[in-house]
Amino acid sequence: MEEAHLYEPSVGMFNRAEATHRIKSRLFCPDAPVVERLPMSSPPIVPEAGTPAPRLRRRWRHGLRCFFRFTGGKGSLSDGFEGMLALAGPMVQREFDRFAEHPLGRKLLAERPRRDLNALLVDRPALEAMSKGSFADAYLDYMGAEGMGSASYFLEAAGLDDKAAQFGWSDDQLWFVKRMANSHDIFHVVSGYDRSIIGEVGVDAYTAGHMPMLPLRLFLAYLLLLKPSSPIGWTSYVLRCYRHGRETPPLSCVDWEAILELPLEEARRQMNVKSLDEIHPSGFPGPGKKLLALERNLNGG
Repeated sequence: MEEAHLYEPSVGMFNRAEATHRIKSRLFCPDAPVVERLPMSSPPIVPEAGTPAPRLRRRWRHGLRCFFRFTGGKGSLSDGFEGMLALAGPMVQREFDRFAEHPLGRKLLAERPRRDLNALLVDRPALEAMSKGSFADAYLDYMGAEGMGSASYFLEAAGLDDKAAQFGWSDDQLWFVKRMANSHDIFHVVSGYDRSIIGEVGVDAYTAGHMPMLPLRLFLAYLLLLKPSSPIGWTSYVLRCYRHGRETPPLSCVDWEAILELPLEEARRQMNVKSLDEIHPSGFPGPGKKLLALERNLNGG
């Protein structure tokens, strides 16, 4: 008869009946052999070589704490980035995987040295050398003569090298996140929303629709409460901006270095981005007291 075992590795549990039988035998038969030491846990699982890295996950407690500190006016821009990235793990993973599977993504990940989009975005002479009416020209116009919130400023505020170690990003994922770090300004130009507080709400809702990040969706819910004084439907405006983002094809897979040189309307056509006239045929709402207060807070006033 096949000997019964105290531990059944196939099911990860003790053979309780056999263990009881052996202990009783030891109590009543002193000369019986000593009962073997029972294993306390399943054998450790050792990952095989080539096992994929763990998927990125959300850091709920830390992310929500930073997010509400920032939106409550008690935190800095650094807290905003910290909260956003702590809660964005699955989105970063999803966007990177989509990029890595795209022909352009495979090409850029294989390039050595790798492109530095942010270095190009702060190179005003290089951007100014591109033709009038180009995407680069519209980007410079949006940024203003003073270079408002330059690409290097956002990189420093975000502290992405530290975030990579903190949140478990690979070197490839870190490079990808840095490449997309200034998407807020680029999305302004892509979508057409300006730098006014109404435009800022618009591009935030657009981004929430395009890149489904939990912090942006929480912020979207907050924005819906900031009703302006204009008769234009506020909820309709925000939701139209959101749908505008959802309908835009993945911008993480765009060759921005090539797009910068194209005429603005041609660039939007190639990215299949609708005009604001199509998205908002009734026009735009005007800012109310809550929006103006938010604008003053954002501007440090």
